[in-house]
Amino acid sequence: QKLKEEKLVFQYETLKSQVNPHFLFNSLNSLSSLVKKDPDLSEEFIQKLSSIYRYILENKEKEMVPLSTELEFVKNYFYLQKIRDEEKIDLKIEFSETENILVLPVSLQLLIENSLKHNSATRKQPLEIVVHFEGLDKLVVRNNLQKKTQLNSSSKIGLKNLNERSRLILNHEIEVMETEDEFVVKIPIKKLIQNEFADYQFNETKQSNKILP
Repeated sequence: QKLKEEKLVFQYETLKSQVNPHFLFNSLNSLSSLVKKDPDLSEEFIQKLSSIYRYILENKEKEMVPLSTELEFVKNYFYLQKIRDEEKIDLKIEFSETENILVLPVSLQLLIENSLKHNSATRKQPLEIVVHFEGLDKLVVRNNLQKKTQLNSSSKIGLKNLNERSRLILNHEIEVMETEDEFVVKIPIKKLIQNEFADYQFNETKQSNKILP
């Protein structure tokens, strides 16, 4: 059990570090051009960028997070990407109900980042990413397949780490499928009954208050 816990910490730290370098570099470049051109937008940009890294700090040691908070994190992340890519990319979340559902932290963001990283996107051929439920126990992220012609070799460490976390925490592995037109990843979720979810939120609030003021 101890070996599993240590491995899990390593896997998540590796995963967490992937969010930082290129995304932060690109975001700062975008912000630099916005500051003089559109001060109001640059202020909103800064707020969302700050919320993204706050989310990572608050949830870096958690096994699961509410789907609603993961979605807010994803929307902030995608908003910053849209500032740069505009109508070249699109994100559709095809559900509104998130109550009582837990997911692995940074899981949706990783899959969306993966789609952006490995696919080309133009105004004539935009990259479309769709998030939806499959049944009661899976969340699906799919995108139209437009592989970049030149791409550095990828070890797919993000998907490997996500699968390892899913296996250790939820006892289920992720599902990855690729067709001629589409790339699809299905991740397990955890649905709690109302009382369990209320207890979870109460305990997490106490923990968060200890970590960050």
